[in-house]
Order: sequence, then structure tokens, then C-alpha cells
Amino acid sequence: MSKSVRLTSKQVAFNVQHNETILEAAIRAGVSLNYGCSSGTCGLCMARLLEGQVTEIRSHDFAIPEADKFQGNILTCVTSPSQDCVIDAISCEDPSEIPVQTIEVKVRKVEQLSREVHRLVVQTPRTQRLRFLAGQYVELEIEKLGRCQLSIASCPCEERLIEFHVRVATNDAVANALVNDVRKGDSLLLHGPYGGFVFQEKTSRPIIMFAFDIGFAAIKSLLEHITAQEQESDIVLIWMACSDGGLYLHNLCRSWADAFDGFKYTGIMLQQTPQALRNNPQQSCQIVEKHLHDALRDQLDLSGHDIYVCAPAPAQALFEDICQQRHYNSQRFFAESVRGNQDLSCMVIDD
Repeated sequence: MSKSVRLTSKQVAFNVQHNETILEAAIRAGVSLNYGCSSGTCGLCMARLLEGQVTEIRSHDFAIPEADKFQGNILTCVTSPSQDCVIDAISCEDPSEIPVQTIEVKVRKVEQLSREVHRLVVQTPRTQRLRFLAGQYVELEIEKLGRCQLSIASCPCEERLIEFHVRVATNDAVANALVNDVRKGDSLLLHGPYGGFVFQEKTSRPIIMFAFDIGFAAIKSLLEHITAQEQESDIVLIWMACSDGGLYLHNLCRSWADAFDGFKYTGIMLQQTPQALRNNPQQSCQIVEKHLHDALRDQLDLSGHDIYVCAPAPAQALFEDICQQRHYNSQRFFAESVRGNQDLSCMVIDD
């Protein structure tokens, strides 16, 4: 049976499941508590217990000073509530409040998902977990070569493992190196997180999501965070691509549609080649527009929806225009650029 934890500082509450730490539950719920390692080593997650009781369910190396113990301080990364609790803890509500971190990470996997797209998984040290919100991005740096911006494709609840999707590029030396030269066990420098493309936690509105090509990475991060919540959400996901193997995790999206009530997925693979799209931008936009209208044919009124889009600017504008025709609320339209490839071959350009 779950227990409730309430923060006095933000008047926020979340539920903690059996054998789950307070910090794990907060991350799952999108409550950005302060933390560093999440393993009982650094002490940054220390909070004051004001009401209720907790139990330590994990061992820890950090020794809480006696004066702090006397004041009721606990480590949220190793304790679980044994009854409903109230705590005083440092937390952030705005992404800009999360500090930019620099972490040396180890490559754990480089996996080819399609002819042009690879999955890169890195791991943070035990003593320094990345603090971020779903939907944000980071910069990965290869020494003496430079940096590459990549959207995080995993949920903050994934502990120390962080996933990225990298498209083979023609003019991005770092992206090429991440795909072709980096091996398991190599070290990279991670800088971040950056960006404000995050889930709006305080609403329970139906959700429309549109991803274009590897813009799916940021959308995947958001979706994995949303589906980890205890409440169900009505979600429409539209993923469009125009390159060979562009819907590189199509089966994952179909599994979400099978597993979650209220989840609808439409995958759109454009039949035109990237070259054909670039050569005739006006016709290309008409083709894209028709596909998007078809995908939204059952969504005639979007005034009550939250809309999340990760796509190149021309595709963003086109999708927003279609949503406007369906009476969307412009204040509930959240857009992010596709990161990871400066020459995105399947970008639709409207001259």
C-alpha cells in the first residue's frame, strides 16, 4: 500500500510505493527534489521530516551529523515512509532552477536502430547522478573534438543510465564519432541539462504529441515519464519520418498503444525521398499537411489539450497551423527543436 509524502515548501504531494524510496517516488512523480548521487553517498538529498515516520530500506555511506539527526533530517534516497509524511526539502518547479552539471560518463551501449539512427546509452558515476527533467537535452563532449547537443531519450527514473538517439550526419564530427568511433567503456563529458521542453505536471489535460524523425527522442523521454505516473492520461502520439528506417522504434510505440488505455499511436513514413522533399518544398508541405490532417481527423477540438512537438521549425509551424484550425490554446502548445544533427536530411523546408 502506498504512503503519501507532502512537501511544505511547494505544497506538493506524491505517493510512495512499497519498497520505493522517497527520492525515487518524487522523480517518478516529476517532483524535482535536490539530489546528487541517489545512492546514499553525497548527502545532497537530505530533508527534514516534520510529520510521520520513515524506514531506511537501503544502506548508505553518508553519515548524517548528529545535530542534523536531532532536527529530524533524513536521506530521501535511502528512506521509505512507513506512514504518511510531511517533509521540508529543497525542490525546483522550473527547469531553469536545476543547475547545469558536468559529469564524466561511461559509454554502456552503442546500438544501431536503423540504417541511419543509433542508440547511445551512457552511465553516470555512482556518486554523481544527472539531475534532469524529462524532455531536456544535454551536450556530449568528446575531448579534442567538440560537443554535440542531444535530447535525452530516457526517463529520469532510469537511475544512472541515460539514452540518446544519434542520426548519422554529414557535417557533424561529434555525431559521426559517437556513431562510428565510440566504444563501450569510453569516457565522455556530459554537460547539462538544458531547455524548458518538459511535462506540465500540474495539469491533467488530454495530450497530443508530434515527433519528427529523431525528435522522437525528447518525446520518448516525456512519454516514459508520463506513463510512469499513477494517473492515466489520454495521449495521441504522431511520429513522422522520411528516411529509410525513420520510425526506428515503431514496435515500442505500438506496444504502448496496446498496454495503455487512452493511448493512440500513428506512425507516418513519407514515401517521398529526402531529395524529392527538398526539391519541391511546396508540394512536400502539402503532403505532410495531408498526413497530419488524417492523423488528427478524430481530434476536432483541441482547446482542452496540451500539445508537445519536437520537430524542425517548418514542421513545427505547419503542425501548429493545423492545431490552430482545431481551436488549440496557444499557451498550451510546447515546441522543441530536433537536436543531434545539423543537416537533418528529412527536414521539410517551406520556401
